[in-house]
Amino acid sequence: MNKVVLIANPVSGNGKAKKAAQRCASILKEYKFDVNIELTEYAGHATKLSKQLSNTYDIIVAVGGDGTVNEVATGLVGTTATLGIIPNGSGNGLARHLKIPMNTEKATECIVQKKVIALDAPTINGKYFFCTAGIGFDAHISHVFAQMDGRGLKNYIKAIFKEYGSYQSKEYGVRLDHQEIIKQKAFVMTIGNAAQYGNEAFIAPTAKVSDQQLEMTILSPPNLIKGAIWGIRLFLKNIHKAPSVKTFSGKEIEISSSEKAVNGHRDGEPDTWKYPLIFKVNDQIKVIGVSDN
Repeated sequence: MNKVVLIANPVSGNGKAKKAAQRCASILKEYKFDVNIELTEYAGHATKLSKQLSNTYDIIVAVGGDGTVNEVATGLVGTTATLGIIPNGSGNGLARHLKIPMNTEKATECIVQKKVIALDAPTINGKYFFCTAGIGFDAHISHVFAQMDGRGLKNYIKAIFKEYGSYQSKEYGVRLDHQEIIKQKAFVMTIGNAAQYGNEAFIAPTAKVSDQQLEMTILSPPNLIKGAIWGIRLFLKNIHKAPSVKTFSGKEIEISSSEKAVNGHRDGEPDTWKYPLIFKVNDQIKVIGVSDN
């Protein structure tokens, strides 16, 4: 019998994640899975729970958004347990990349079918991310968004329009696999393990989560028209083909700056790091998905 534990934040989405976990558990029990639910109590609790429970359960399921997925997946590095995802967040970037349905019942069917894929577990200065991480305007927005009342795409777009005109691009240096490749002023510097931020906005369209490679996308400071075109290209999956966009692929990427620290984003959540920023792939875990493209 497969042993499954669902980890959910009980206050996420006014209780939506907890309800999704209960619905998922009900379906899995119909398929004769041995199921339990664990509710988180504080930030970082999901990591502690998943690490502890990996000795008892075969499948550890994150019920929530990319932040919850990050916490649960982080706890599974170095274990033999498999990550499952019931997407219940505002972006759901990794779940979308893996073609996991946004519907709880259909996502649960993926767990029943158990198609296991290798998932790279990259780090930024020692902290794990599984979807995207980076600095620049998108990171600035993640910090602004975190302070807003309410979540969702509508508020995210509102933050973008409010901050776009005043954001100042900065100068960075980049080393790829220990070789210096570029110094330039950049508006966005995103490292993709998966292809999209979430909500089908593809910042690194060629990224694959199992290839032990990171995909870097650099957007130079745009004017209003170029920025609007990039916004469209994100959803057309072809931003990497825009003339002024630079892309690089490697196992280790280092970003330097004359500044000491920077506000970044890691799987959609705001974070702060000291320079130099070192993004690298060392580990893998197992994840239940449908596809890696």
